[in-house]
Amino acid sequence: MTTIDPYTMQLAVITVTIVAAVMFILDTVLRTADAAGRVWTVAFLSGILASLSYATWIVSPEAWWAVAIGNGAVVLSPALLWSGARAYNGRRELAWVALVAAGAAVVAVVAQGADGGDWAGAIVMFSLIALFAALGAWETLRTPMRVHWAARGLTVIFVVVTVYYATRAAAFVVLGPDDPWFRAALGTQAAGFVLISLMVVAVVSLVVLQGERVPRTSNRRDTVPSYAPDAVLNDASFREIVEDWLERANYHDEQLVFLRIEVDELDALNTAFGRSVGNQLLTEFTEVVRRHGSPHSDIGHDGRGSLVLVAPFARLDLAVDDAEAVQRGLREHRIEAAQGLRLSASIGLAGTDRFGYDFDGLMAAARDAAASARAKGGGVVAVAD
Repeated sequence: MTTIDPYTMQLAVITVTIVAAVMFILDTVLRTADAAGRVWTVAFLSGILASLSYATWIVSPEAWWAVAIGNGAVVLSPALLWSGARAYNGRRELAWVALVAAGAAVVAVVAQGADGGDWAGAIVMFSLIALFAALGAWETLRTPMRVHWAARGLTVIFVVVTVYYATRAAAFVVLGPDDPWFRAALGTQAAGFVLISLMVVAVVSLVVLQGERVPRTSNRRDTVPSYAPDAVLNDASFREIVEDWLERANYHDEQLVFLRIEVDELDALNTAFGRSVGNQLLTEFTEVVRRHGSPHSDIGHDGRGSLVLVAPFARLDLAVDDAEAVQRGLREHRIEAAQGLRLSASIGLAGTDRFGYDFDGLMAAARDAAASARAKGGGVVAVAD
């Protein structure tokens, strides 16, 4: 049986990693920068650094320090993919956690020094990769990522990496790296094949996810519309306008409230009436929110079937009244395309008096409050605490 030598495998990994990274970075450069895109870009750069470090060690075995750099970079890559997924979901990136983990992987190799051999720090590296891949899989199943079909590619990748590297860690401890089965199924060459396959899926999924969230930039400002086709602010415009509003509200010590409004049972409605009727439901849902929500508000999308309305309210009970007005409007509105169906919505509220003036923090708090409202059966208003 012919096997691929380490030099050839490492060359293949380097080539695929660099091509994938360049594709993603170029796509990011052509778009308005956002936190998730920036973090994911660094994750791909970490992959390049890891590949080059391992190549250095293969060419010069005495350069054991390259293994330390490679292990740290290869841990940093999935950790930053998880961090970017958190940013995509409007949560704090926690990139410092990724850096600490990478540092631990480096220390594990340095502690063994030049006598560490081929597998210096391997158990720490395998365990950390499995941990962050598991965290990444969980994050892709959270709103708003879970509503995007492209995120399922990331979910599969993270699950495969979790299982594969957890198995590598367990087999490394139980069987040892010299075991024939370990070398055949979990050794360096086998891991290279897995990495190449997953890298291709990862870059496609991330480019699609970023494309749905962030518009392409242009030399002419008026070529990027501020509004989506349903007259709701697009992602970039919504963030830009609301962040400016938050800054000014902070200066004047006035409260803004984020109302996250989610259609209840959207998946069931799509199953029952079909995709085309589901799109009509969302169109009329948006019209009702715009009609019955505060006239002094900005409205943006945050995933399919979810709108975020931001408006000034002196007290949260006034914001609750506004949310209930939207719910009444939905209950009174009959959708003829769905046999006279009336929609309901779970609404979560988060105010700056409680959560400060950070856009991402308020979005996350409103999202958690809406999830709480949904857990109570839907059709209710919940205030983040």
